[in-house]
Amino acid sequence: MKMDRRMIIVSSIIGSLGVLSAILGFSAEGTKLTAWTVYQYRGVCLYPHNPALGLGVCAAIFLIIGQIIFAVVGGCCGCCKSRAIPSETNRVIGIVCAVFSWIAAVVAFGLLVEGAKWNDTGTRYSSGYGGCYVLKDGIFAGGAVLTLVATALGLTSYIMLSTQPAAPATANATAAPPKEGEQMPAAAEIPTAQPQFPQQASPQGQGYGQAPNAKLPHVPVP
Repeated sequence: MKMDRRMIIVSSIIGSLGVLSAILGFSAEGTKLTAWTVYQYRGVCLYPHNPALGLGVCAAIFLIIGQIIFAVVGGCCGCCKSRAIPSETNRVIGIVCAVFSWIAAVVAFGLLVEGAKWNDTGTRYSSGYGGCYVLKDGIFAGGAVLTLVATALGLTSYIMLSTQPAAPATANATAAPPKEGEQMPAAAEIPTAQPQFPQQASPQGQGYGQAPNAKLPHVPVP
């Protein structure tokens, strides 16, 4: 499968955005607030500033940008008419991958936003047991993993929808050379439409095809 320059550039952009979003998601997982980093004073929980909020928001933004670029250049995920005319098999595979890519992207976006919200700076009331609510482990990591899945499916869909089927072999294609020991087939003789004229026989032994000389009448001289 041959990829043109436009396909390579678009694939690189979408892949870079997806990988960057996943890296930010994993980084947010490692820097999120925990029960030991939240301050509690007289039943009120104080959530300090932490980088997980910005990392989660940026990861969600890069994810959506990558999906929008994929949808635009991919011809609305195969539902709109694009420059390329893929085969029916590639079109079906591309649409299926596009649907699952958006499902994974929506779930990943929700996890990243939810994780960022729980790491927002501010004060909240403690729970009934006297503890502070914190984000569960694996929320940011799950969003990062789904981001990679959405990006991979999106790239597959874009490549399938942008690949044109191979051109059929033409009737004027050059015949393959014969193998060693084989003879080229003799060319068929083409009959030529040449008229055939009957030969005239000479009664006095003259050449064939020549009419006898007519005798001129004798004119007397006065």
